[in-house]
Amino acid sequence: MCGAPCVSACPVGAIHLSGQGKPSIDRKTCDECGNCADACGKDALKVVGREMTVAEVMAEVEKDRAFYRRSGGGMTVGGGEPLQQYKFAAELLRAAREAYLHTAVETAGYAPWSHLEAVLKHVDLLQFDLKHMDPGKHQELTGQSNLLILDNLKKLLSLKSPRDVIIRIPVVPGCNDTAENIGQTARFIAGLGFSHAELIPYHRLGVSKYAQYGRVYPLAGCPPVPQEHLDELRKIVRESGLTEMAGII
Repeated sequence: MCGAPCVSACPVGAIHLSGQGKPSIDRKTCDECGNCADACGKDALKVVGREMTVAEVMAEVEKDRAFYRRSGGGMTVGGGEPLQQYKFAAELLRAAREAYLHTAVETAGYAPWSHLEAVLKHVDLLQFDLKHMDPGKHQELTGQSNLLILDNLKKLLSLKSPRDVIIRIPVVPGCNDTAENIGQTARFIAGLGFSHAELIPYHRLGVSKYAQYGRVYPLAGCPPVPQEHLDELRKIVRESGLTEMAGII
C-alpha cells in the first residue's frame, strides 16, 4: 500500500479510500489545486494541462515548423470549444498568421457572433460542427437549440469563402443518423454555397477516459456506426452536391 498521502493532502476532502483501500476522487468536490499530485510518491496522480501565454504556445508550435513546411500543415485550434476562450484563441491565431503558419479552427459554432467573428479574422480553414437540423431534437441532445449555430453558419459567408469551410457532421447512432436528418443537413449546407462536408462516425475511444476520471459515460450502450450505414449516408451527402470528406473523431 502507498499509504494514500493524497487523502490528507487534499484541502477540500475530495479524496477518500474505497472499500478496497484505493483512493477515490470526488470530481465535483475537487478544486483542482494539485496538492494530491504533489503528495503522491508513486506518480499515480498527475495534473494534466497548465495555463500558458500566447508566446509560450507559439514557442511549442515553432518546434515543429520544419514538419509544417514539408507537410503543408500548420496550427489547428480545437478543444473542447475554442470560442469559450475566444480572446486567447484570436490572439494565438493572429500570432501564428504573423509567423506565416497556416491556421485552422474546429468549433461547434455556439457562441455570440462577435466572438466567432474575432477568431475568424485570423483563420485560413474553418471546421464547423453541425449536429442536427431540428431545433427541438438539437435541444434534447445537446441542451441548446441550434438556431444560434445555424445563424452563425449563414453569417460566415460574410467573412469566409465556402471553399475555406468544412462542415463536420458527427454521426451518432440513435441520435442523428437517420437518412432524413443527414439529407436535410446536406441540402441546407449545399444551399448556402458550401462545398465540403465531413461525416464523423461515432466511436468508443472515450469510454476508458470517462472511467479514468470517475465519470459516467452517457453513451455506454451506443454502438459504432455500421460501415454499410455510413456508406449510405455518404452517398446521400454526395447526391446533395457536396464533396464528402472521410473523417474520424
